Amino acid sequence: TARAKWGRGSGTSRATMAGRRLLPQRRLGTASSAPSAASTVDTVAHGAADGTSTADFAASYFDQRPLLVKGMVRSWPAFASWPDFRALSQREDAQQIVPVEFGANYMEAERNELPLSFYLDYLTHIEPGETPEPLSYMAQYPLFDECPSMLADIATPEWLASTGRGDRYQTMAWIGPAGTVSPLHCDPYHNAFAQVVGSKRIRMYAPGPDDHTRLLLSTDPLQKNTSTADVFDPTGPLSDLPYIEALLEAGDCLYVPKKWWHSVVSLERSISVSYWWL
Repeated sequence: TARAKWGRGSGTSRATMAGRRLLPQRRLGTASSAPSAASTVDTVAHGAADGTSTADFAASYFDQRPLLVKGMVRSWPAFASWPDFRALSQREDAQQIVPVEFGANYMEAERNELPLSFYLDYLTHIEPGETPEPLSYMAQYPLFDECPSMLADIATPEWLASTGRGDRYQTMAWIGPAGTVSPLHCDPYHNAFAQVVGSKRIRMYAPGPDDHTRLLLSTDPLQKNTSTADVFDPTGPLSDLPYIEALLEAGDCLYVPKKWWHSVVSLERSISVSYWWL
């Protein structure tokens, strides 16, 4: 999802953020019952013989449909070390300035820049499953270009080398508390979405010829790839449309084909990594 650029010094200040009281709003969980329009994402265990080989992935899923691989990133050093937000905040390269969005989602957010160390330390004061006020999110940021110690903790999925034309666009980081939401949108790249810390719920819709009207897309030229509807509202305007849903837990990786519509809600304090490629 393309986001507008912003400058340092606008919006919420570091001092203001530090002084705000955390107000737990609710605990987020998975739906107790799935509507008839729902289907569960195809899921395989990492290392199993039934679908996780690159050949199986290329033949049955690449550029066709989503796939969830359980435990795919459990071998990453990040899986063991990143859950300790306080220790992560004390790394030398955590002094890097990063953008943080304040607001319900990126269509409404006020943006500011903070040291990563400060933001990570702030998140340690929030219970893993609670949504604070104000809601904040370090979303879609190429953190690993500037934080070599974190880059060393992850590994590029084999999918990127074995499928497509080998054009790796970017690796993005997502850090925030429970309750962060990415509205329904699509990207022009394939996405290997690795959940390193915490859990997220993702709803996905296959692309179609009438997406602009079917999915109630924004009329804002800068957000034309984003829907104005809340897909997680059980009585909302998209509630009858067929979709695929996935629950990502720490250690899992989800493949989202390019141009597939998807919306993401964080169920816990979390860190995710997106690999985009063509």
